[in-house]
Amino acid sequence: MIILSSSEIQPINLLTPWGDEKGIYYLGKTFLPINIHPNQEEAIAACRRDLDEGMLSIVVDEGDRVSLWWYFSEKTGF
Repeated sequence: MIILSSSEIQPINLLTPWGDEKGIYYLGKTFLPINIHPNQEEAIAACRRDLDEGMLSIVVDEGDRVSLWWYFSEKTGF
């Protein structure tokens, strides 16, 4: 599990099967936003559930909220 601050990520725009999306780029991987949580504890619990199901997700602390982002492969989708 990775918890990042908004200063550690690179915002990007990308074209997905659903249209233009706001994403982030981190360590050579692209991530799309999935959920916003009011605190880190809730975001971490959601991230753990994703990890248990085999998903690659990260938590980004944006100061006033905490968001969960899923890994997105442009070749295969989620």
